[in-house]
Amino acid sequence: MRGLSNNSAAPGDGMEIGDAIAELQTMPIGLFHPQDSDGKLIAQQLNRLGLHFESYWPPTLDNLRGVDVAILSVVPEIASKFGTSLIREFRKKVVVSVVSYESPTVLNIACRISSSAMLFSPVKPFGVLSSMVLALSKRVSEEELQKRIQKLESRLENVRLIEQAKRFLMERGVSEDDAFRLLRNRAMERRCSIEETASSIVEARDALVAVLGECSDLAQAADTQAPIRRIK
Repeated sequence: MRGLSNNSAAPGDGMEIGDAIAELQTMPIGLFHPQDSDGKLIAQQLNRLGLHFESYWPPTLDNLRGVDVAILSVVPEIASKFGTSLIREFRKKVVVSVVSYESPTVLNIACRISSSAMLFSPVKPFGVLSSMVLALSKRVSEEELQKRIQKLESRLENVRLIEQAKRFLMERGVSEDDAFRLLRNRAMERRCSIEETASSIVEARDALVAVLGECSDLAQAADTQAPIRRIK
């Protein structure tokens, strides 16, 4: 799914209703539903709301790739045959599932495609917009949370690199404070971040260890090699 605009409130708060509706009006929507009474009612509501959508049935990779929001009729006979590629593609979308009844099979399918909201058949006109807003707000919150997790993981990796570089220097008789000071000064000289300096030191250490290991292997092989007998 393409990146969502930054109309949401504070991180983790989801979206305001007005922002969600405005966002939906810019997003291509796929209505994956048979042309029955529910399918026609959902289409009427999408038109009334001024949303851009195309109708498809059954869903395929080709027609699913062109949408950001998928409203899917979970028909067990069809959905149970979804391949891995199609399920992965659904997981990239804002998904609203339309279900006729609750059953382990239907709920399992809805979970596998990462459905964020549900419409229950027979569909009511007042439920279409609210389910889409809920699904979009949930996806925005998930993306914000994922970004925060990635930032934290990146910070942890940077801390890990700095600690490894400091340990390498401390093993050579440098105090912890001096090791950090050396890293900082080196970063200032190179006009780069302290994390980049630490990374270069760790990479140099790993390269040195690899070379020393190869030398050790060669020396060991030479020691165990059978002596060459000279022919007189």
